Amino acid sequence: MTSAPSPSSSRLDAMTWAYFTLIFLTMVTSVCGAVGNSVVIWLLSCRSQHTPFTVYMLNLAVADLLFLLCMAAVLSLETQPHPELDSISNDATPDFTPYAIAYEAMWRVKYFAYTTGLSLLTAISTQRCLSVLCPIWYKCHQPQHLSTIVTALLWALSFSMNMLASYFCTTYLHFHKQHCFKVDMAIGTLILGVFMPVMAISSAILFVQVRKSIVQRPRRLYVVILTTVFVFLVCSLPLGIYWYVVLWTDPKPQVKLLWLCVSRFSSSVSSSANPVIYFLVGNQRHRKLKESMGAILNRALQEEPELEGRETPSTGIQERI
Repeated sequence: MTSAPSPSSSRLDAMTWAYFTLIFLTMVTSVCGAVGNSVVIWLLSCRSQHTPFTVYMLNLAVADLLFLLCMAAVLSLETQPHPELDSISNDATPDFTPYAIAYEAMWRVKYFAYTTGLSLLTAISTQRCLSVLCPIWYKCHQPQHLSTIVTALLWALSFSMNMLASYFCTTYLHFHKQHCFKVDMAIGTLILGVFMPVMAISSAILFVQVRKSIVQRPRRLYVVILTTVFVFLVCSLPLGIYWYVVLWTDPKPQVKLLWLCVSRFSSSVSSSANPVIYFLVGNQRHRKLKESMGAILNRALQEEPELEGRETPSTGIQERI
C-alpha cells in the first residue's frame, strides 16, 4: 500500500518545479535578449554618425548583452551536477577548482555589467533632464564629446569598483564567504545609494516636464528613456536589493531561493526589454510599407521633435542601418 505524500514533500516538489521553471524562463529570456541587444549593437555600430544619445544606448546595449551572457553562464554552471560548486555556498574558504573559479568570475562580470547599466541609465536620465530644464545653457555649454567621455568614465568606475571588491576578497579575505559578502555589500550600497536616487529623481523631473508640454506631443526619445528607466526600476531593482532583503529579514531557505530566482528572471527581462521598447516606440502603425529595423531604431532614438501629422524622413544613411 502506497503512503500519501507528506505536506513537506509536496512543498519541496512545488519549490523544485518553481525553481526549474524560473531557471528555464530566465535562460530563454537571456538568450532572446542577447540576440536582441546584439542586433541593436550591430545597427548602431553601422551608423556613420552618432548622436550623444546613441552613444549612451550603444554602451547600454553592450552592458545588457554582457549581463545576459553572464547570467546564462551562471545558470548553466548552477544546474550542472558539479560538487565543486558546493564549496562556494559554504562559509569556509572554497576550493580553487576550475568550476568554482569560472562561477566566481561569471558572477563578478555579471555584477560589473549590472552596475555599468545602472550608471549609464543614470547618466542618460540626468543629461535629458538638464536638456529639458536648461535647454539654452545645455546646448551652448555641452562639450562635443561629453557622452563618449562620460561612458568611458562610467565603464572605468564600475570596473574599478568591482576589481577592488575582487582584490580584497582574494588577497586579504581568501574567498571567505562572510567577509567577501560584507565587502560586496559596502560597495553595492555605495553604488546603489548614489546612482539610484539620482536616476529616480531626474526621471521624475523629466516625466513632469514632458507631461506639461501641450504644444507638441512628447518626443519618442523621452518615451524611450522613461520607459527604459521604469522597466529597470521595476525589474532590475529586486536583484540589486536581494542581499539587503536577505540580511534584514533572514528568510527561510525556500523563500530565499525563490526570491533569488524571481529577481534573476526579472533582471533578465529588464536587460532584454530595451530592443522591444525601441521597436514599439519607433514603429509607425499607420505606415503600409514595411520599414527596415534600422529606420525604426533611428526614429525611436531621434533627438529632434516630431511634428504632428508628419512622418520622420528617412535618409539614405538611415535606410542602410
